[in-house]
Amino acid sequence: MDNDQVVECYKLQIISFYLMVLFLSSLFCNIILLYIIYKFNRFRTSLNIYILSLICLNLIGTLIELPITILSNFNCQWIFSQLGCVISGFLMYFIGCTSIYIMALISLERYFMIYNSLKTKLNSNQVLFSILICVILGFIWAFLPLVGWSHYSLEGALTSCSVEWNERNFNVLSYNVTIFITVFFIPILIIIITNFKLIKLIKDFRNVYKKFNFVYMRKKFNAERKATFSMILITVGFVISWIPYALVSLYRVFVDQKVSPLMGTIPAMFAKSTLLWTSLLYIYSNRQIRVLIKSFFVRRNAKRKLLLLKFYK
Repeated sequence: MDNDQVVECYKLQIISFYLMVLFLSSLFCNIILLYIIYKFNRFRTSLNIYILSLICLNLIGTLIELPITILSNFNCQWIFSQLGCVISGFLMYFIGCTSIYIMALISLERYFMIYNSLKTKLNSNQVLFSILICVILGFIWAFLPLVGWSHYSLEGALTSCSVEWNERNFNVLSYNVTIFITVFFIPILIIIITNFKLIKLIKDFRNVYKKFNFVYMRKKFNAERKATFSMILITVGFVISWIPYALVSLYRVFVDQKVSPLMGTIPAMFAKSTLLWTSLLYIYSNRQIRVLIKSFFVRRNAKRKLLLLKFYK
């Protein structure tokens, strides 16, 4: 890490404010979506089990990792121990690795289901097993730096932790190259290819169902089409959040490790927005959930007005 340049304290406190907004937004959106999926049976679909797994990962990151980074940026320095750095780095890395595998899995599930004319649908046990595989893979990649293949260290402005990007020894370099291939390039390639094919398949099937007027199949297809576009939107948001961090990390590994502290910090902080995007974009793209959320607040306001009327009578 190049420490010659120092980031002004007020800039780090601005980042801290952004992270606080992210914390509150993520907490609200993830909890309300978790409640809706738990409360209403119609949302307990195989697809929403994937969403549920992402929500749980996001809540862990929001409740444990974000406060650590908020406090460090507000104090303009890392205020926790080396162990705290390792825990923070491990946690965020585990969440990131597991989430990208689940995103790739969702893209594959959507593609094969639409490709097989809505006939192939995973049951809940198959979905849970596939999520477990993603969790195990994410855990393995995050755990390896704890046992000597690379290590966790402070990054950027020294207010957050991640795997080591700057060292050029074989141990660190071999780990970084491996994770770029297995955790970034392969899942992103799967996501891009399947989503492009999905869009083409959806257009083709829509034309077929219109032509032959299969009413039942058309309704079923429209429901799955909406769900698929929701997933595409969530996936795009996730990828966009991680790309700046991945590019800066690639630059550090293969071009020049002397990236300015602020330039090393901003992409890392932006990547943390993935804790919010899954739930926020799913709420935005799902009309039923939006209606339910509105109804919660309308009911609460109605009850409040009723209590006020009784009080002033």
